[in-house]
Amino acid sequence: MNARASLHRSDLRAYWKHLRVPFQLSLAPLFLWGYFLASLNLTPAFVLGFVAFHLCLYTGITAFNSAYDRDKGPVGGMLAPPPVPSGLLAFSLVVQAVGAVLAAGVNRAFLAIYLIIAAMGAAYSHPRTRWKAHPVASAATVFIGQGALGFLAGWAAASGGIVTAWSERGLWGMLSAAFTTLGLYPLTQVYQIEEDAARGDRTLAVVLGPAGALRFGLFCLALAGTAAILVMARTSTPLDTALVAAAYSVILAQVARFAQAYMQHRHTVISAFRTAMRLNFLTSAGFLLFIALHLARLL
Repeated sequence: MNARASLHRSDLRAYWKHLRVPFQLSLAPLFLWGYFLASLNLTPAFVLGFVAFHLCLYTGITAFNSAYDRDKGPVGGMLAPPPVPSGLLAFSLVVQAVGAVLAAGVNRAFLAIYLIIAAMGAAYSHPRTRWKAHPVASAATVFIGQGALGFLAGWAAASGGIVTAWSERGLWGMLSAAFTTLGLYPLTQVYQIEEDAARGDRTLAVVLGPAGALRFGLFCLALAGTAAILVMARTSTPLDTALVAAAYSVILAQVARFAQAYMQHRHTVISAFRTAMRLNFLTSAGFLLFIALHLARLL
């Protein structure tokens, strides 16, 4: 009986770990950036939308991916993945379905974005489509699905739709989110090159090699910083512009430092994973602090 109970608890922990909730919360700035640029008002739609995306959609997509990848080494947000439970695939779909119900309570545009991202996540991982195995398709999924649509979800939660997103503020903000996501993508891939290549997944890091992938990431982050600074300079205050410029300067410097160390073979797989995760959370923390300062003005 004790052994059976222990096994049951182990399975429950595995389900929880494969959701990778802390890692999903590091994606929050994409949603919050869209919410901030559209209209920074705390409403029930904001809370509902945030929970739907970060505790249901992103977690469900991640568990769906784990059900097929069955990683043995480090993956985004998890150093040592536990064995995949037999019911993880069904569990991932249930989690996403719960999120879809919550998303329907925000507005139609938000629900549409939710469903598109869910479909892209399935195409990214499922063996029949396996967008992850193709460098252009995988990069486009990250750029559009995680970056642009993540931003638009925040915008839709704030404004009730996405029509107003086709403004200077919305377009530059969306580009900054999309290029930031794509720029950070290689950091989560370089320590997975061997495992991805063994599965036949031709990710950006596999195709370009670690040096090329990290240079590509730096280029995308520079574009993201330019777009973010531009939107602040044209639509916000000089202080906001300076803060965003400083944030991207720190991010670029830290990623460049990581790339240099990696190419000089000063990183093991584990140390590369830990450094990449620190950079990812550093980026998130910077944007969260920026938005928190603005939220504080409303209280």
